Amino acid sequence: MWVNASETSFLISEAVGKLRDKQTSAASFRITLKRIGNFLAYEASKYLETKTSSVETPLGVANFDEHKDEVVVISILRAALPMSEGVLEALPDAAVGVISTSRGKMLENDGTDFRIDCAYINIPFLEDKVAIIVDPMLASGSTMLFLLKQLENQKPKKIIILSAIAAKYGIERILQHYPEVSILAGAIDPILNEKGYIVPGLGDAGDRAFNT
Repeated sequence: MWVNASETSFLISEAVGKLRDKQTSAASFRITLKRIGNFLAYEASKYLETKTSSVETPLGVANFDEHKDEVVVISILRAALPMSEGVLEALPDAAVGVISTSRGKMLENDGTDFRIDCAYINIPFLEDKVAIIVDPMLASGSTMLFLLKQLENQKPKKIIILSAIAAKYGIERILQHYPEVSILAGAIDPILNEKGYIVPGLGDAGDRAFNT
């Protein structure tokens, strides 16, 4: 299942537009990534199980809904850091996991598959928990498939992927292997070029966020 969140919220579409603008400064880019993380976390909350609780007000008792799932937010370093901050702002009780990966050798000449080099991974045990994976750019899907493979034996209750921009190819590739995964994207772009970059996309999210 996948959702193009720009179609349901002009706030998300506006934020994605800010990210795309090549004139956006690194500081503004980070702030906007955080906003998108916050927005998409609210979209993701629709897929969490809830329970009814009550609170005593000055004048009586009121019921309210709260989520009962244990949530783990997994950041794909380094570009996901600002976006994950926005997710954790919406879900402050979530546990946190991180994985540091980079693209290695291109395995297909058309940019549709890459070897993934993993430098570091530290993810809490996920059995019966909801894993929310944050990666601003979902391009070929190679990194995400690498991570999902690492999570298979942990038996999470649900996996939700949050991306600022996703390529249609990457979405289809992931759902072909993991149809039970939910993908929420701020925008979905149609083209993945021969170097594996999303077009029109926004460039390299990590470089733009950290001014490198």
